[in-house]
Amino acid sequence: MDKITQICNAVKRKIVPSPKLKRTVEARTEEVRRAVELECERAKLLAEVRLDGSVAKNTWIRDYVDADIFMRVSPELTKNQLREICLPIAKRALKPNPVTERYAEHPYVESALKFPSGNLRVNVVPCYNVQKGDWHSATDRTPYHTEYVRSHISEDQRDEVRLLKAFMRGIGAYGADIKMGGFSGMICETLVISHGDFRNVLTDFLQWNEGRYIDVENYYEGRADDVRKVFREPLVVIDPVDKGRNLGAAVRRAQLWNFVAGSRRFTDKPSTSFFFEPKIRPLTKTEFRRQMKSRGSDFICIAMRRIDAVVDILWSQLYRTQRALVNLLESNDFEVIKSVAWSDERALNVIIFELESSSIPHARKHYGPPISRVSESSSFLSKHVENTTTIAGPWIENDRWAVLKRRPFTSARALLASTLRSGGTNVGVAELMVQSFKKDAKVYEGHEVGKLVSVNRDFAKFMRLYLAGRPAWFD
Repeated sequence: MDKITQICNAVKRKIVPSPKLKRTVEARTEEVRRAVELECERAKLLAEVRLDGSVAKNTWIRDYVDADIFMRVSPELTKNQLREICLPIAKRALKPNPVTERYAEHPYVESALKFPSGNLRVNVVPCYNVQKGDWHSATDRTPYHTEYVRSHISEDQRDEVRLLKAFMRGIGAYGADIKMGGFSGMICETLVISHGDFRNVLTDFLQWNEGRYIDVENYYEGRADDVRKVFREPLVVIDPVDKGRNLGAAVRRAQLWNFVAGSRRFTDKPSTSFFFEPKIRPLTKTEFRRQMKSRGSDFICIAMRRIDAVVDILWSQLYRTQRALVNLLESNDFEVIKSVAWSDERALNVIIFELESSSIPHARKHYGPPISRVSESSSFLSKHVENTTTIAGPWIENDRWAVLKRRPFTSARALLASTLRSGGTNVGVAELMVQSFKKDAKVYEGHEVGKLVSVNRDFAKFMRLYLAGRPAWFD
């Protein structure tokens, strides 16, 4: 027995739920399913309420119990009615447990129920009760996914799925939500069905390239060119119940290659640590200052307080705002080494920029057209000769006109502060961030960022990983 097999067996002993725990989970989820069903009856809503997802497929990991309760309703209901009618029913059924509204293609609710081994996370998701292929929303496929996996997976393969899910979690690539942009449970199950076991999946991805795809049902056999015409995403895993859909559409390029690189590292240096989320010690303010001094780069960030939004929309808007501000900084000649967005999804949202320098000279050289282009040269001269932002010039450099211009901002902090005051609508800041920019957002620079590290433990853990500059699994 080689080392990888030994490690996989050891991990299975930790992540496969015991028969007793399975029975407890099944009983508890049936209670919730029945509670939703009764609320539907009280509201006179005709719905098939069923258990789907990893619990229904028996592919869940012992310490991560997610139960998906699906409310299959008539396609005559509009998507607004799904929110207005179905979500209140779900919330009543989950009382007195706290409920969070989330968002996929349309809203659903999530709650954490007290459980003997921790919390049982329950998602109650409205969808349409339709025939296969007559999809009205992405979630309509889920009941068909459940039946597909149940009928195509063996008992041994269920544990192989658990291994793959644990590996994905351990390297930070699991979860198809907007925050993670990683691999869904259905992708993991489809990969194991396609490849046979966990190890074969890893072996296949060791030499992965973006021209490849997974098609377990052979819908596109011999038609590789057609696949790449239809699906443009980095990872293509054809949905086994819908040949027109890519299960991997939500997987970001960085997460695909995170999995590829993690698989290679595990193969070279196998360890059980790849299958469990790392324990991160919070960064201290002193450590942050020491790191800043040794790096020589400049840190600047925008911090915002609580933003009332569904979590997935919050992350979407954070990422959009981050991209807009990176573009703003770069268009004003600041060299951005790296930028990340972070949120505790409660009271603190942060967008961080690491810059080569947060201050730059007033002067910058600006080239005009070649002198041989008469009309363009005339326009360039008219625009810049008498302009108050022109410091010197124009002069001829080789065959082109050039001038020395005064930059509008020489401080990244001043540029970002100006953007906060205006709300950032003119630079592409996302809608939900605009009011926060104007009202309570603050710019922190240099050692000031250490204040956030010292007051938020989760942010301090995140910053330790950021400053390390490599995946936790690499150690």
